[in-house]
Amino acid sequence: MILKEHFNILVFAWIGLAIVMFPLLLKVRAPYGRHASTRWGPVIDNRMGWFIMELPSLVLITVLFLTGNKWDFNILWVFFGLWFIHYFNRIFIFPFRTRTKGKKIPVLVVFLALFFNLVNGFLNGYWLGYMAGSRGHGAGESAGMDLQIRATVGDYYTTWITDPRFIIGITLFITGFIVNQVSDNHLIHLRNGKKSGYSIPSHTLFRYISCPNFAGELMEWTGFAIMTWSLPGLSFAVWTAVNLIPRALHHHKWYRNTFPDYPGLRKALIPHIL
Repeated sequence: MILKEHFNILVFAWIGLAIVMFPLLLKVRAPYGRHASTRWGPVIDNRMGWFIMELPSLVLITVLFLTGNKWDFNILWVFFGLWFIHYFNRIFIFPFRTRTKGKKIPVLVVFLALFFNLVNGFLNGYWLGYMAGSRGHGAGESAGMDLQIRATVGDYYTTWITDPRFIIGITLFITGFIVNQVSDNHLIHLRNGKKSGYSIPSHTLFRYISCPNFAGELMEWTGFAIMTWSLPGLSFAVWTAVNLIPRALHHHKWYRNTFPDYPGLRKALIPHIL
């Protein structure tokens, strides 16, 4: 078992690394998708790369949760279930719906994303399986979930399920998931009847921002951090912002440079603001 103090230090260090990486990611465009480049070394099939780099998030949290959790029917299953649904879609459904046949992704990008998902999956999985639901002392006395919540670990957490943090968090998560799905569907359908090429998306939230799919994912993991009220949840939300804000800005700039008639009032990620 990892002591609470050591676990928290590890999570804070992970958050610190994200903050350090943010200025770099603002300058460097990740070379995949519309920003694909061969200057980053060997490449592999885009779908295969996506599957490899995303899989650890699902596998690790599932193994850690099921081996560590005491199998009580409690709210931890809600947290795990939401994570599972998101990543099952990202691994087994989304890549095979996209029309990216023939596209490649650098092995280096896959490796970096794989490392991120290993750490992220471990931190959140260990917290869910061995800390939030622990009946004992030491590791179970995490600063993550509120003490009043962990005190009721044997039932359905009736205190937490009515707590404003849970209500706000799960509302944000579900809303973000819907926004992400609707936006991804619109981007996929833009390529109906086309073998390749990009078009200007113009429906739903795309009328206001260039990357509502990213905005939806930011909402998801911000909601997850709030509903779990945990350090690992917070670290995931921070890393999501550090990764997706620069990506959205790069996408927005690409749209404006590629399409002369791109809507001038459209923002990158937050309507009327960013």
